[in-house]
Amino acid sequence: MDTEPLFKDVTYYTVGDIDSKVIDLLNDGGAKKDSYLSEMVSHVIADDCTQNEYSEAKELFELPVVTSSWVRMSVLCKKQLELDLFSPEDMIFSGVVACCSQLSQEDTNALWAMLTTNGGKCQGTLDKHCTHLITGDKQGAKYEEALKHEGTIKIVCPDWVTDTLLKKECQDEELYHPSLLKSPSEIATPPFTPPPTTSSTPPEPTPMDIEQQEEQAKQQAKLKLKAQALQQHGRIHQKQDVGVGRSPANQGTRPRQKSPGRTTQPHTARSPGAMPPIPQVPYMQMPPLGLPSFLPSEMQRMGMPRPLRNITNRAELPPHMPGMIPSPNKMNQRMTFNPAMPPGHRPPPPRYVPPTMNQQSQPRPPLSMPATYWGHDPSDNLPPEMCLLGCVFYITDYLKIVGQPQIDNWKKVIEQHGGQVDPAYSNRVTHLLCATQHTDVFHIALKDQRRVVTAFWLNDVLVKKKMLPPWQALHLPIIYGEDKPCSNQILCVTNFDGEERLRVKQMINAIGAKYTGYMTHGNSAVICGRPDGKKFDKANEWKIPVVNVQWLSDLVLGHLEALKLPVNPKYRILGQENQFNLDLSKVLHLMVGWQVPLKIQKETWKKFLPNQKARQALQSQENEVNKEINEPAVKKQKISVDDPSVLQNTSQPVIIFTGFPKGQVKKLQMIVSQLGGISTENPRHCTHLVAPSLSRTMKFFIAINVCKHVITKEWIDACMAQGTFVDETPYRLKDSATEKAMDCVLEDSLKRAQAKKLFEGMSFYISPSVCPPCSDLEKVVEAAGGKVLRQRPHIQTFLEQKDTNGNKKNVMITCENDVMLYKDLVDKDIAIYNAEFILTGVMRQTLDYKSFEIDVH
Repeated sequence: MDTEPLFKDVTYYTVGDIDSKVIDLLNDGGAKKDSYLSEMVSHVIADDCTQNEYSEAKELFELPVVTSSWVRMSVLCKKQLELDLFSPEDMIFSGVVACCSQLSQEDTNALWAMLTTNGGKCQGTLDKHCTHLITGDKQGAKYEEALKHEGTIKIVCPDWVTDTLLKKECQDEELYHPSLLKSPSEIATPPFTPPPTTSSTPPEPTPMDIEQQEEQAKQQAKLKLKAQALQQHGRIHQKQDVGVGRSPANQGTRPRQKSPGRTTQPHTARSPGAMPPIPQVPYMQMPPLGLPSFLPSEMQRMGMPRPLRNITNRAELPPHMPGMIPSPNKMNQRMTFNPAMPPGHRPPPPRYVPPTMNQQSQPRPPLSMPATYWGHDPSDNLPPEMCLLGCVFYITDYLKIVGQPQIDNWKKVIEQHGGQVDPAYSNRVTHLLCATQHTDVFHIALKDQRRVVTAFWLNDVLVKKKMLPPWQALHLPIIYGEDKPCSNQILCVTNFDGEERLRVKQMINAIGAKYTGYMTHGNSAVICGRPDGKKFDKANEWKIPVVNVQWLSDLVLGHLEALKLPVNPKYRILGQENQFNLDLSKVLHLMVGWQVPLKIQKETWKKFLPNQKARQALQSQENEVNKEINEPAVKKQKISVDDPSVLQNTSQPVIIFTGFPKGQVKKLQMIVSQLGGISTENPRHCTHLVAPSLSRTMKFFIAINVCKHVITKEWIDACMAQGTFVDETPYRLKDSATEKAMDCVLEDSLKRAQAKKLFEGMSFYISPSVCPPCSDLEKVVEAAGGKVLRQRPHIQTFLEQKDTNGNKKNVMITCENDVMLYKDLVDKDIAIYNAEFILTGVMRQTLDYKSFEIDVH
């Protein structure tokens, strides 16, 4: 009797590089491979959890993700194993390839199980792939060979494995070297080592010391109980003939000697759900108007080993960290931060206090009278397109971050909106554009009471088309250097969409924390937009702090008292309006330059106003009114991009953008308008689709059926440089990797779409639970020449109506959840299809009646 294929019910998608042997095992076992992430996928195979697609699978599609070991182990065990045991995240032994020596078979089997279950590998031979040799004795061929390669092979005893699992953190291998083990004869008469004496008087214990001691005592008691439980349930025993003993001086804690020249770091209490070190991956994305959502290189996470993420107890802020603005109260409870300064690194500047006469004798203004901050003088009625008129910028420290081409691009954008960029700092400068507070020019500008801002501010001002004082934390230069206060924090986000979600990610990056698209017990906190949703409920259930954006903003500004636990009630208020607005009272020293409005001189008006009409508006408001009354016909009639007749009859390019941030799209649309083209948001009427890559967006699905050209943004840049629309051929979109994954050639698809509508003469009926929803699929079908039916056709209609090739002219689109609604069709052997018949069909511009048929048997 033939056995059923092991992976018959598996539809898998691979993330990153997966061994071809694993793919073969899946295919041989009856699994089906999907070329892109969708709800049709049942298993995602990923060995690297830092990949972007890994977060998408976890967060967007909520698909089970396993390592390739799940495939191998399932084949060995001849059954599909539990998925939770092979999750790529929280794999404490990831990257460990161990070889056991001088151990009993029982202990070797136990170690194999511990390592492989937690992401490691175990093999019998010692070769170049091994990272660890686990042995209970200081002799043997493998031990001698490993000694020759101590730079690449760590030699440890079995306790390294068990202690790593017990403490949920990878332990230092040097403390577990077999050479540190003592035999019973060596520990018979241990030498007495008097404790070191010191002449200094011990400091009086603070509440923090007492709390740390209590917390450490609790943790040690828990560890001791766990260790006893492990011993009672078959903890690994060392071979008796090895004669491994314990030093009495270390009994009760770690039974090891310190290696020479090495100091043991004090152990801090672990917060619930603490995770092992995770490599930090900076988040990089482009915000609106082409200004990058960068942070300086010194502000990127440094990939440093993350200490225990204790978010409940921490010592006070060290006195040598100026500018961090600690709370006046004792900060005896903090989330962990890294206060270390790299050698030679400039510390953050102290608060700037504007000079006053007789400062000591003059009383300070009452706190109830907040300062007023201004942009342009209210009497200057600026047109929105000249929102930077009168602003003179000097750009510092961004050159090494984004490069000269990007700086030149910023200069053009600033000048297009009436501003100027000076090559050197001088009294003319009104705005200093800088990323951090760690430059000499920043200190000079602050002393000169100039406006100090970041590229984030410039970006948002251009979007609003009005020069406003900073209103978000990222609008001000970052106070931190290379070492961030939250490099050991793991944060996730919920209930934010679009640009707000992007801005939260940028703020997380600014404080050095790690962002995860999913939530686990290891997350330090959840940044929440409103008090609802699955992550919000789970965070409360798991006792993970739920905080608002103000918590994040205060950390960006350097106010580390936000890390205190319990969390301040003001950080728990969710769903507020304008929640991204910063508390200006915390940055008074950075806002001095904004206390005086920027007045534009008449010479500046005359030099930069774009046309004669605007100049006349300055001379006489009455003349402007009369001009508008007497010459209404002079104004150009605005072309409505929503009028299909206009779009279909125009000879100008009708351009749509997809895959770009909204702010950048606005900038590109402005260029199109200047060139005389038409921008549209309706893909049904476009002639040109501009995209950074081949992507599965609704605009792409629809536009590919009607447009003449799919090009990159470089075509827009070339048109702008020439002042007119240029030939599209050199700028055609080519995305070989995605085309291969989708099994299509974009250029061929466009030719087929222009020759004949793919769904011409065809009708579709779409069931209610299909994803994407019926309304979206209907737009795609109609763009490809088809029709979506409101009522399901009769069985005979499906059977009888066929084209000249014998293919059905009526197609049933459904999903697995709705299959049972159409049992009558199944009984008549009428094929039913999933949504990819439409979506992948238009991308390839072919009808595939086999690949997307739902197997109902």
